[in-house]
Amino acid sequence: MRKCLRCEETMLENYMLKTENLTAQASVLLAEGRGVFSNAKGKVKAAVCPKCGEISIYFEDVHKL
Repeated sequence: MRKCLRCEETMLENYMLKTENLTAQASVLLAEGRGVFSNAKGKVKAAVCPKCGEISIYFEDVHKL
């Protein structure tokens, strides 16, 4: 359970960040390194506060780090 840092409301979790593109959709990944040789660890998730709209970005699979 995440709490909003601004207003301390319980945040809604497990949202995904997506790029807006007419031809394809892509998720945001956490990766170590750059370019072709990067080592993707997994998807980045977001939580949103239903009261003030604050967004918190987090990585749930910390055991992969």
